[in-house]
Amino acid sequence: MTSVEGDQDGWAARVLGLAHLESPEGRQVRLERRAAVMLAYLGLEGPSSKLVVASLLWPDSPPTTIRANMRQLLRRLRLLCDGVELVEATSERLALVPGLRLDVAQLKAAAGAHAHAQVLEIARSAGSGSLLSGLELEDCDELSRWLDGARTAVEGWVRAARQQGVTQAMARGDWNTASALVHAWLQQEPESEQAGRHLIQLHYLQGDRDAALAAFERLRATLSRELDVDPMPETLALVRQIEKGTGVRTPPPAAPGAPLPLSVRRPPVLAGREAAWRELEEGFAASQLVFINGEPGVGKSRLVEEFAASKGRWVKLEGRFGDQAIPFASQARAFRLHMAHRPEVILPDWVRTELSRILPELGGERPPPMASEADELRFYDANVEAMRLLMTGYRVVVTDDVQYWDSASSKVFTYAFERLLDSSMDAAHAPRFIDCYRRGELPPYSENSVRQLVDTGRARLIELGPLSEEQVRQLLTGLELPGAEAHADALARYTGGNPLYILETLKHLIETEGLHKDWPHRLPPPGRVGPLLQRRLERLSPRALQCAQLAALAGPFFRTSLVSEVLELSATERLAALAELEAAQVLVGERFSHDLVEEAIRASVSPIAARELHARLAAVLERSQAPAQILSHHWREAGELERARSIQPRPL
Repeated sequence: MTSVEGDQDGWAARVLGLAHLESPEGRQVRLERRAAVMLAYLGLEGPSSKLVVASLLWPDSPPTTIRANMRQLLRRLRLLCDGVELVEATSERLALVPGLRLDVAQLKAAAGAHAHAQVLEIARSAGSGSLLSGLELEDCDELSRWLDGARTAVEGWVRAARQQGVTQAMARGDWNTASALVHAWLQQEPESEQAGRHLIQLHYLQGDRDAALAAFERLRATLSRELDVDPMPETLALVRQIEKGTGVRTPPPAAPGAPLPLSVRRPPVLAGREAAWRELEEGFAASQLVFINGEPGVGKSRLVEEFAASKGRWVKLEGRFGDQAIPFASQARAFRLHMAHRPEVILPDWVRTELSRILPELGGERPPPMASEADELRFYDANVEAMRLLMTGYRVVVTDDVQYWDSASSKVFTYAFERLLDSSMDAAHAPRFIDCYRRGELPPYSENSVRQLVDTGRARLIELGPLSEEQVRQLLTGLELPGAEAHADALARYTGGNPLYILETLKHLIETEGLHKDWPHRLPPPGRVGPLLQRRLERLSPRALQCAQLAALAGPFFRTSLVSEVLELSATERLAALAELEAAQVLVGERFSHDLVEEAIRASVSPIAARELHARLAAVLERSQAPAQILSHHWREAGELERARSIQPRPL
């Protein structure tokens, strides 16, 4: 078979805009729907399970039909390219052929490298088209949700590149470049208040006060017509300065609005989860490990927290974004939490010695690196004994965001769970385990563990879906929020029954005083909470936003103490910023209120700010002797490649 590896003049695939292939001679070949989606999926997700991709493309077909369909799809794609392979396919795995020029993969790589000029060039080449423009996947619900998220990610990369380009051009006084970028931005997102503010500033800085005020009036009309909202305080402050003829300065932080009702922060009624609760009860009675999966925002965490609390003493562990790059990061965090909650538990010396491989703070003489299976078995058995001692007395142990767990932690937990199940622990009082993860996002090593445990009957899987229209109405009734029930049908349609989307939309209506009005004429596309979250984040003060960005970049190693050290804030300033983030439901303690909030914060960091924050983080974490992988990651993201390469991880 012919390969395109290393052939820069070979075939190219375009999925930004209308999907098509381009031959080496420049001939365009139209891509059929499923072939285009498969290429886009592999370009964004990387090498993937063949079964997972095929099941997404043909969700209602039996396995034999799915396999036959995938063979035919790959064959048709090969014939379109005159026999050239664009996708490497084995019995288990699909991957793009190295060297294939796929625009969305190039865009993702450029965004990851903070090459904003390259991101904008790729976006310009796609014209006004979004990812897979015009493509609808109404017959593939899960794939449709993935496409919504992928389009949001692509839009976020382009938006961040535009922001960076505008900022740099304005800083050097290059008004023509800045103006071109802003106008392109507004052409794609006419309702973007951030882009509108840039345009107002540009006109004023070039001495055209009337044009600046006219731009504001156009922006105000667009926001009213498209989103049914008024301009933000930052925009109004900017315009007041211009009206007075003063120099444009950074506007003061927005005054905090009225606090959101407690019922909207955490609904008192757990609506529509009766069936899932029954399955949790059955799993608890059978001493099974229960896995719960579902889309982001569907309410997995809330369900298991309520259930665990009903059983007595319980504890919640979490995976964090970034864990997968650090062996035993998730397991080490779990042990630190357990030991903080159970200081009275004394671990045997041999257990402490073995765990010091991943918990250096346990002290003592560090054991030599593991060199045999016997060494590894002793380390694994130490994990089992530590879990047995530290978890005694708990009725339920909840682990959230299992999709982020690193491979080493996943492996040792599975080993420990099976040993604890087979041990002589009193079954009636042994803790029960509940693990939650995002549907379709488990890495292969975790997916295999889940499948094996379910197949052997040691675990059960509960798939949590969205709320029905009647269940949405039950949720709104429980909120006791005047005016909310009038929007029940519209909210159900708009959000697809996703509880997080429902609550974020309600918060938006409350903050824009739209709860007692008719349903807004325009909101972001249904099922897309991102723009509403982004608008909420834009209301944060600059200091609070920077604290949140620091938390996102620090990932698993974020501590509130880092805020003072990294951002050089006084204790009073730090506490004020953290209180603002808590009030806005961005942070809860030292973690984000939801994965989607964390993703929105991470997307808001400009490349220059990210490099600066990573450098500061690396310097602070270096003094606290953080793991080598973490230090190397932050120095690399800061652009200090030599310094990153000089850091050598210690063997376990």
